[in-house]
Amino acid sequence: MAMTELWNIEAQYIQSCNCDYGCPCNFNGYPTTGNCEALVGYHVVRGQFGKTKLDGTTFAWALWWPKAIHEGHGVGRVYVDPKASPGQRKAVEEITGGKHGGGVFEIFPKTFAKTYPIRATPIDFHYDGANSWFKVDGIGEVFSEPHKNPVTGAAVDTYVRLPKGLAFKEAPVTNIRRWWMRDEDLLAVHENVNGHVTMIKVDQTGVVG
Repeated sequence: MAMTELWNIEAQYIQSCNCDYGCPCNFNGYPTTGNCEALVGYHVVRGQFGKTKLDGTTFAWALWWPKAIHEGHGVGRVYVDPKASPGQRKAVEEITGGKHGGGVFEIFPKTFAKTYPIRATPIDFHYDGANSWFKVDGIGEVFSEPHKNPVTGAAVDTYVRLPKGLAFKEAPVTNIRRWWMRDEDLLAVHENVNGHVTMIKVDQTGVVG
């Protein structure tokens, strides 16, 4: 049996999905429309996988399930920005492959029926709180914005706290005004759906901050 590698990342995290705001999945519920679709992005500020430094590595994960995540039969593909070194790319592949623990990085691969090979693809990643966005060249885009008071138009802060969360422990709930993905059978287009933008700390034991 392969040994679990020690690793950790502190990363800027942008999440889109196809659920209503807050996402029922965060509360052990079922997806709003019956299935789950998501495109999420990570920019590692500081990180290490074994002896490989991951600082500055950017990657994204396209995800799709026909029903709830825990019911399986999902599809996934990871994209790594080409600025990553071969060692960094291999580390991302190992982490997202579920072999070394770490919250969703361990859980999601167990729910996949199909995992496409990792792909080096330019990623334009901009982290600015609720106004964050990223683009995976030719594959997909995610544009976040704050929720707004319907009367005054002022930005409204809304948060989800998940002390035992698999993706994060606390994050603002944002409006993903538009996101899409298009790669093989990873196909989705959505407007004004749930999103989260936050800083995360994850290691082989799970989300630690």
